[in-house]
Amino acid sequence: MKNNLLSVIVLLSFINFSSCGSNDVNENQEIIEVLGEWEMYRNENLESIIDKWTGTTWTLKDVWYANRREDSRIILQFNEDGTFVDRYADVPVANGNWVKLKEGLYYFDYIGHNLNEVLTQRRFLNLICENTFTIEYDGNERRIDYYRKVGTSECSDLITYKLID
Repeated sequence: MKNNLLSVIVLLSFINFSSCGSNDVNENQEIIEVLGEWEMYRNENLESIIDKWTGTTWTLKDVWYANRREDSRIILQFNEDGTFVDRYADVPVANGNWVKLKEGLYYFDYIGHNLNEVLTQRRFLNLICENTFTIEYDGNERRIDYYRKVGTSECSDLITYKLID
């Protein structure tokens, strides 16, 4: 009887230990999705432009513009320790910290002294697929940046661009 009880305890301990390990691997795989080097390949901006003259004043209308960035040298490198480096080619231009909010959604903030107004906005990173994400700016619905892993093609068929070009 003691042998049977001991066998059951050993078996349950093994099952419990095995299940913990597999959960850790799954959580780490999701975090790994954001790690590595990403290059900007497109950004879209909503601009107010002059529409027409009313006789007393000009009216404005909002129009989306897209900038394709073939062979971009604008790189974000996300590291395992929760930090990132913003580079232009091989030159680091800024850095900061990133945090996972939920599956596929992260935010990142630039850190440091003397940050310009653009770098003080929190950015939200939304994974579209394993090699493409969008960045949206806190409090700014007029700009979206698109990144892909360096050396890959974006998964454009899964993205609803503001402007089809």
